[in-house]
Amino acid sequence: MKRNKKTKCSTLIIALLIAGALPSSAQSWTLEQCISQAMEHNHDIRSARASLKESESALRELSWSLIPQIGGEIGHDFNWERLSPYKLKGTQSTNASIGGSITLFNGLRGYFSIREAGYSLKQATSSLEGVSDAVTINVIRGYLHMVLARELHSIAKYNCESIIRQMEKCRKMVLAGLRPLSSLMELEAQVAQEQYTITASAAEIENSRIALMQLLNLPYDSQFNIEIPAIDTLPPENLPEISAYSIADAHPATRAARAAMEADKAAVRVAASALSPIITLSAGYGTYYNNASTKKFNEQFKEHWTPFVGFTLKLPITGSIATAHRIKRAKSALSRSSITLEKTRRKLADEIELAVAECHSCRSRCIAAEKSRKASEELLRMNEFKLEVGEISATDYIISKNLCLKATSEHVQAYFQYLFQRMIVEHYLGR
Repeated sequence: MKRNKKTKCSTLIIALLIAGALPSSAQSWTLEQCISQAMEHNHDIRSARASLKESESALRELSWSLIPQIGGEIGHDFNWERLSPYKLKGTQSTNASIGGSITLFNGLRGYFSIREAGYSLKQATSSLEGVSDAVTINVIRGYLHMVLARELHSIAKYNCESIIRQMEKCRKMVLAGLRPLSSLMELEAQVAQEQYTITASAAEIENSRIALMQLLNLPYDSQFNIEIPAIDTLPPENLPEISAYSIADAHPATRAARAAMEADKAAVRVAASALSPIITLSAGYGTYYNNASTKKFNEQFKEHWTPFVGFTLKLPITGSIATAHRIKRAKSALSRSSITLEKTRRKLADEIELAVAECHSCRSRCIAAEKSRKASEELLRMNEFKLEVGEISATDYIISKNLCLKATSEHVQAYFQYLFQRMIVEHYLGR
């Protein structure tokens, strides 16, 4: 895939995401597939989703508690009256009713309780978004880490193969008496070192694979691998100017903190409502039968149902001290959540500013590393020719080879660091 130097980072990100449109084996996962798997199966996301459902249920429960409470009642009592020291007279009574009650006033406790639950639901919703964002970033980091590990492994293998070729050429020259044996031994030692590097880089691939599988909540025995997208190593253009505080204000973490503060405001009003009188209206329809009555049971239950209505006024006389402490505790929680909101907003703004600064820095390092890589590659080509004609020693060749390997690895790492930082900034921007 060829692109010019003006290619934007969004194009690179799209290349990573749409790689799934290409034919792939069952064991190869694209970045888009990894993110989709994490959104469904990651433990943190599943926990946040369960908290959201809990908040939804709590809000529905409070909403239903404000409607009139309607129910029926039926009872049967046995009573005994002592007529003499040795004689008791028993009576029975039966009552039945259907009715309901509704709280007319309680200091707006129900309203503010629902308001508190509503903001708690908003907090849970924003928290789920925040957790999803964090998991997405971690998946991107893990995916790119695995891509980088595989790229470094390929570089190590290529480097080892090139040294092996030089070693075989040197072996023939030693046998022909054109080079000293020490040159061959130096190259053999370098091959052994490169083989160690290959083993270490292969272990890093496996470590990054396991870490990514943990994020995706995949079993360790699954045949998991990732698809390597075709991307350039040219750094895209610099980022546009952004307002860190504006982005921080709209971030899910800030919205969750703001909703938590509003919920605590409502909680203060809920606590204060305990000082208000409670007025309750009840009404219904019922009947009462006693076997001492002259009426028969059937007549009473068929013909003598009567309506009833009543008001209840409850005044808080005791418990005001405890209520005052509850109000004080609720206000302290509100103060803490206000501080948390400002802290969250400031922390996010700092993180965004840092991500932008790091993105610019990584881009500069990437450009510098690319220049260093090209220069070291040119030097290595010259020294390979000089080694073959005997103008330099194996030591000099190995030094230039190691310099080239170092420059190549640094360039690859610098690019992936830039790409990741760019993705983070793009993610903050909602792109």
